[in-house]
Amino acid sequence: MNNVIDAPPEVAAQSAQAGTLLAQQSQGAIVGAGAAMQHQPLTVIDQAIRTGATADQLERLLQLQVQADHHRLDLMREQRRMAEEDRKREAALAFHRDLAAFRGENIVIPKSKEVDRGKAGSFMQAEYGTAATMLSPALSRHGFSFRHDMKFGAKRWMTDGAESDVPWVYVTCYLEHRDGHAERLDLDGPPGDLHANTPVQNMQATASYLKRQSLLAITGTATADEDDENRMRRRPQPRGEGGDGEPQAGPDESLLDAGQAEAMKGMQALTTWWGALTAKQRSAMNGEFGALRKCAAQVDKDGGHA
Repeated sequence: MNNVIDAPPEVAAQSAQAGTLLAQQSQGAIVGAGAAMQHQPLTVIDQAIRTGATADQLERLLQLQVQADHHRLDLMREQRRMAEEDRKREAALAFHRDLAAFRGENIVIPKSKEVDRGKAGSFMQAEYGTAATMLSPALSRHGFSFRHDMKFGAKRWMTDGAESDVPWVYVTCYLEHRDGHAERLDLDGPPGDLHANTPVQNMQATASYLKRQSLLAITGTATADEDDENRMRRRPQPRGEGGDGEPQAGPDESLLDAGQAEAMKGMQALTTWWGALTAKQRSAMNGEFGALRKCAAQVDKDGGHA
């Protein structure tokens, strides 16, 4: 038999009051949840189901809903594409604006290195290290940086009527702006032919030349005395005695320039030009003809391109 112990009246009253409060809270939570569910917006599909739509109607509504979702995605993609185009356009405008400001620095690269070509003469040229040292601070101030990619590879070339792979040097110069726009310049050429150098050193010499030229070109930078490489300083030739007993002078500038121009066309053009000279002109050009023949042979070897 269970023993029932009656609680004091105060405890019973407190328990009843607590039970009443708990019941009220639970009922309020249920009512609140129902109100929240009732205030949620119904989709088209939900509304159709509530109004007793048929299966065919529901399927059509689903198709329309999918099409609407795809349309929204297409609109979002188009907005992103247009925003990206606007960003690229602004970046390109900033690139050209800051490049114009950089050009206002008016940096001119000096020609500090002498290139000796033996009997063909010598000239002064700028060096890549000098150009990079002078241009880097100014480019950085205006938001630019530059870099080069190099590749030592081969190129298909026609030599004496036969195709073959010849060593070739490829250089790409990138000029990049802080706002994201970048431009590039590709140059390539054959390696040098100095016999004292290893094949890799000859490739490095060409790479250094292409890096310098591409950097100067993409930044619009000039070098001092631009005509030096076109007007090479010739070594003075010894003056001898001609057949008539008079001193024999070296070739004049116009005759030597004409010979160089023909040599750049190849051996056949040089030979034709040489045959048209007078005996006195050929005698004056004897000291230069060997260098002209070597130049013409190189042009023929390179496929007729200087």
